[in-house]
Amino acid sequence: MSPRSASDNAMPAPLVDVRRGLVSRRIFSDPALYERELEQVFGRCWLFLGPEAALPAPGDFVTSFMGEDPVIVCRDPAGRVRAFLNSCRHRGNAVCQLERGHALAFTCGYHGWTYNTEGQLTGVPFHAEAYYDDLDRAELGLLEVPRLEVFGGLIFGCWDPAAPPLAAYLGGMGWYLDRLVVAQELGGLDVAATTRYRTRGNWKFLAENAAGDHYHTPTAHGAANRLGIRGATSGFEYAQADWGPFEVALEHGHGLGGLVTGRETYERDLARARTMGPEVVEYVTTRYARLQERLADTPSKPYVISHGNVFPNFSFVGGQTALRGWVFYLIHPKGPTDSEVWQWLMLPRAAPPAVRAAALTQFRREGHFAAGMFEQDDAEIFERTTESTRSPRARELPFHYGMGLRQEGRWPGQEGWDIAGLPGLVGPRFSEHNQRGFYAYWAALVQAGEP
Repeated sequence: MSPRSASDNAMPAPLVDVRRGLVSRRIFSDPALYERELEQVFGRCWLFLGPEAALPAPGDFVTSFMGEDPVIVCRDPAGRVRAFLNSCRHRGNAVCQLERGHALAFTCGYHGWTYNTEGQLTGVPFHAEAYYDDLDRAELGLLEVPRLEVFGGLIFGCWDPAAPPLAAYLGGMGWYLDRLVVAQELGGLDVAATTRYRTRGNWKFLAENAAGDHYHTPTAHGAANRLGIRGATSGFEYAQADWGPFEVALEHGHGLGGLVTGRETYERDLARARTMGPEVVEYVTTRYARLQERLADTPSKPYVISHGNVFPNFSFVGGQTALRGWVFYLIHPKGPTDSEVWQWLMLPRAAPPAVRAAALTQFRREGHFAAGMFEQDDAEIFERTTESTRSPRARELPFHYGMGLRQEGRWPGQEGWDIAGLPGLVGPRFSEHNQRGFYAYWAALVQAGEP
């Protein structure tokens, strides 16, 4: 028998076959493809950098990543939000080592070059002695992220100067974010807590799961459901089919789902609010009134989201009820098989103390923080699925994303639902049309220009 060559094990093109719902396992662990997506995905897409609430005053800063590029996001003396590559122009050392803080300038710990919050090189030790006063400081400022926009308190940046505006990139996702996630009613969203963790899993598994995967919930999170943890804390009864949920696939690989509809959510929230005091009753009543106002241009039933993903790596979960906050996720790639997950618990600034305490307890216990049951369930599965893409025999078998393929518009329970006017391709909770959209856009970017 002749020896097998590397080409014998390679998946034939295309890596993503949307027509058949097949995705090559190579894209989750192949080092060459990972390097290409750093350039073609993270180098060209709009990326979430963090909540604007983390930068309340000039001089405030946070550090983050755009793909694997470290960046400083700060507010300059004029109050403008800016972002810079966190790399000294002299020898490349990071000029800011902290996660967040307040500073008038950033100084490299190697040779002391100093930059202000506008990115200008303002200090060079021994300038006259070492450089004979012959150094063009104006040409050696920090590399600035050329495109930066704030949408509803969310900061996005893009390395591609020719990229379309953020609103065009978000498309229909912007409609949902504006009305159901970051609307500036009740003072806007504020950071209530943060957490971070590392995981052995390709970033795409985490992102596509948030984009729309109700199918895994009864199995992967079966223990939490059987113990009553989810229902007791969120009031969201997964199997109650008369009020949802469903999934929405949007342009540019975005997806969201878990939408619920009708007055049942409000009635449950109001009943629980009465046990928490009159301040909470007023808060719940006001939030739902504002929700109705924001959805005045949609069908008569109110909708709320439970999860979503802005391609490539900004996810969010929560929000099915007025008593929940949102957890925002940034899924940073750390190589083909590793990720780092950053999380923010976000609540309206007007949320009463009782609501804040309940939301924090819920996310710690229910599992959307690092130590919770849901997050650990998912992280363990993402590690195993990523590992399954590395073995020679398994790499020959593509993943199957064919659920609901060619069945759009033919899902059970649609009768009586008024979904006219909702942006995107709306489908049932058990479908993979969101994932197919995610990987189709990934492939369009990564394979662009290939022969």
